Amino acid sequence: MTSPSPRLSSPVSGCRPLSRGRGARARWHSQQGMTLVEAMMATMVFTLGMLGVYMMLIKSYEMVALCRHRDNARAVLLSYCDQFQRLRTTDGSGTLGFMFQTASAPTSFGLSWTDAGNTTVSNYTDTSDTGGLAVTLGDSASSGIPARVFREVHPLLMTDGSIVNGSPSYTAAGYMLQATFTVTYQIKGRPLTQSLTVARSFR
Repeated sequence: MTSPSPRLSSPVSGCRPLSRGRGARARWHSQQGMTLVEAMMATMVFTLGMLGVYMMLIKSYEMVALCRHRDNARAVLLSYCDQFQRLRTTDGSGTLGFMFQTASAPTSFGLSWTDAGNTTVSNYTDTSDTGGLAVTLGDSASSGIPARVFREVHPLLMTDGSIVNGSPSYTAAGYMLQATFTVTYQIKGRPLTQSLTVARSFR
């Protein structure tokens, strides 16, 4: 006769040992703390990324503004170079015009400029002026910046194009003059300078 098999005792459904319940609660609290740290780290990374994008936009705007001011300064110089090469050098009596009179040092004598605001500045009287002609690069009502324009005019030798100290010498081809126009301005306290040099002959 076979003996009945012993019954296996099983824990009551839904009941866990006390030690196991404490471990589960500890793991749950640990996971909750890690989630908060991860959120803080994600916020910090997002903030740093947004600061980087903001700084990049600022630098991009500064570069665009710098290029715009450089273009305006070059436009001023090109205007003077065009006048120097295109205008008549003497008046009806044969007197040399203001712009074409030689100057061994930078000066604004003989220059005139009308800005975007229809304001005209000129210097036809002060031959010893070394401060430059005050002009505005761009629109003075918005992003225009103050600048100074200078000119230097030297006679040249017709043979080799070297600069002559003193009055120009007349040859069969006439006179030869070289003009250097320079504009100076500041952006964020940094001085900037641009120059253009042209030459022409006249009789």
